[in-house]
Amino acid sequence: MKTAFKKTIGQEKVKQLLARALENGQLSHGYLFEGPAGLGKRKMAKELAAAILCPKEEAPCWHCNACKQVEAGTHAEFRWIQGQEEGKEPVVSVDTIRSLIKDIYLKPYEGEYKVYVVPEADTMTVQAQNALLKTLEEPPDHSIIILATPEPERLLPTILSRCQRLVFRPVKRETIQSYLEESKKMPGDKAASLAAFANGIPDRAVEMLEDESYQQQYKAFIQLTDSMLEKDYEIAIEKGEFMQRDKSQALWVLELWQEWLRDLHILIIGGEPDLLVHQNQENRLRKQAAYYNESTIPMIHQMMETAREDIRTHGNLAFIVESLLINLVSMVKEPDNAKELASFLDR
Repeated sequence: MKTAFKKTIGQEKVKQLLARALENGQLSHGYLFEGPAGLGKRKMAKELAAAILCPKEEAPCWHCNACKQVEAGTHAEFRWIQGQEEGKEPVVSVDTIRSLIKDIYLKPYEGEYKVYVVPEADTMTVQAQNALLKTLEEPPDHSIIILATPEPERLLPTILSRCQRLVFRPVKRETIQSYLEESKKMPGDKAASLAAFANGIPDRAVEMLEDESYQQQYKAFIQLTDSMLEKDYEIAIEKGEFMQRDKSQALWVLELWQEWLRDLHILIIGGEPDLLVHQNQENRLRKQAAYYNESTIPMIHQMMETAREDIRTHGNLAFIVESLLINLVSMVKEPDNAKELASFLDR
């Protein structure tokens, strides 16, 4: 068979390895797709599942019933194992994995394989991972399990050792720009700007283009960065209220803000504008850059890293966000106190 993975943007090495395994009939029974969010791990998992279950000579074709059923999540031999909400986070429980195991030992009704995808493998509980381990050690011949995660360190070492690990890496700006021009019919200049904003993560470009809620969140972030120039604690906290909605929202803002700081630093040291991630915000960045200097930028980075770690370890989200915003305003109001504040944060 011939394999053509056309939906995932970039990731040529991963595609080549999987295509070769399919064409040679040497599929692994366990795969781990790892790398930062937004690089296409889920899309690739679905493409691989479709390629395995597609009966056509060139797979996946996306026209046959098998491919359409995989796309819809209704194929009899395809399972998409999603976690259940517990508190504010999805969790893949041991009962969910036991149900998978019970199903996996039943022979397929159609074709040669059954394919199981766990798209948020890092949310499996330790009990769930231990339950899955035996199946990964002694898998049925007809089974393919695909785990995907941005945080492989949250998986047991024994799980990692039983899977073929494929690392998804940031995609070249030119590749994302070509995709936007060809698939989304964008003019070259707009595609170039959006590809720069993607910063190696194709899903960011697509979300900014197509997802209105993402666009609104980005506008809220921009307004928050502007609020720092007001040098007013209450205004900053009011503009940053949207960061307190959930942990993932706050982490997304902090990641975006650290890129914003990098852009400010580029302008402060006289770097070229085409190096900016937020190229469409160059005028705003230049205005804000006047309120910062080379010494405060790395210290603000440090403050944000501290906040990210506190959020990840399940601290009080509202307190962490408000404390960070107060400290950021202090940095802008009194940059001479930056070193003292940074040393305090290190304690």
